[in-house]
Amino acid sequence: MRSFAGGTRWSFRSREGAVALGQRTRARPQPRGVWHLVQQLPPPGDTSGEDRLPEAPRDPRALTRRGRIFPRPGEALLLLLGVAVSLLIAEGAVRLARAGDPRATGYAPVNTRRPENGWTNSLGYRDNEHRPAKPPGVRRVVVLGDSFTWGAKVEFDDAYPRRLERGLARHRGEAWEVISLARSGMNTVEEAEQLGTEGLAYDPDVVVLGYCLNDSEDDNAAEARRARDWTEMKKERRSPSDGLERSALYRLIRRRIWATVENRRRIAAYRSMYAPEYPGWIAGQRALKSMAEWCRERKVPFLVMIFPLFGNPLDRDYPFPEIHAAVSRAAAEAGARVVDLLPAYRGLNWELLVVDGPNDEHPNEIAHRIAADVLLSALDDVLPPPARRASLPPPGGASKPPSRADLP
Repeated sequence: MRSFAGGTRWSFRSREGAVALGQRTRARPQPRGVWHLVQQLPPPGDTSGEDRLPEAPRDPRALTRRGRIFPRPGEALLLLLGVAVSLLIAEGAVRLARAGDPRATGYAPVNTRRPENGWTNSLGYRDNEHRPAKPPGVRRVVVLGDSFTWGAKVEFDDAYPRRLERGLARHRGEAWEVISLARSGMNTVEEAEQLGTEGLAYDPDVVVLGYCLNDSEDDNAAEARRARDWTEMKKERRSPSDGLERSALYRLIRRRIWATVENRRRIAAYRSMYAPEYPGWIAGQRALKSMAEWCRERKVPFLVMIFPLFGNPLDRDYPFPEIHAAVSRAAAEAGARVVDLLPAYRGLNWELLVVDGPNDEHPNEIAHRIAADVLLSALDDVLPPPARRASLPPPGGASKPPSRADLP
């Protein structure tokens, strides 16, 4: 005898089983779905109800319909509508918060490609003209470095070599010349060659090396990096503009994902440049020893000033303290005076120290000001200032020397 219960076809081996099932059906509606089949199974070891075992449904789609694996069309429509409303609310919130685009840092980057902002002297350096022979009564500082020392995207007088020159004249009461031999893209090996061929010819009283953490990059790695950056820039220019770019939410998500991936890649790349077997780091350590030896032979103090990478939090999450320690150790072993700028920037918002937020992480005028002040204090340690001559007090009170706060 065959019967239908809950829309599912059943087969019974006895009439008593059918009658019993019919009575239960009339007394209480049968549950539907997969759980109904599970309830019909006897407990383990029970053989008394073999005649009541249901057959498996012959139509597999019955479970899909009765078990509700797929939502009904109305439920699917409500789900899509809820997602759309949520995205619209998120889009409005991002637009109100103006989080879809990079925030303005309050610093206007200077276009140093213009002749009036990035002018150079006859030797191609961003500096005034200097004669090789040192004028009588003048003391000199030779500064080496890359684009950080050159002063990318800042005014000429705001770069730390110019600020150092003015600070030395005011603080020490002497005539000083700070000769900048910085050029963008230079590494430690090239800076050592530059010191030997040009820098020492100016008869310096102090030599300062502005060290950036990419100075250990060798020529092959630098060429590969520039090729990769050029390829990525070319892809961005070729990519067609789509409607998603109008969405502030999309721009925010895309920028966060790109920043996360790029930051991880950059951290790994910088750490690899200071592996003990990395050729650029090995050559850089030899260059530091050469520069320190040349300065020691001439009894000239040699300072290595280490810049942090500003595109990272300058707090406990700063990812390169071990690199600062490695450079400091190598410079100290070579005989240089180490000036690590990381403690001076510690706790500051890095976005307020760069020229153009995440688009350009070169130090801005504020960061150059801090670097010049730290370097000025370090020069007092290696080259004590002369005793100031006493002067007659002006009418109405005593004179006092300018304080460090009065320095530009």
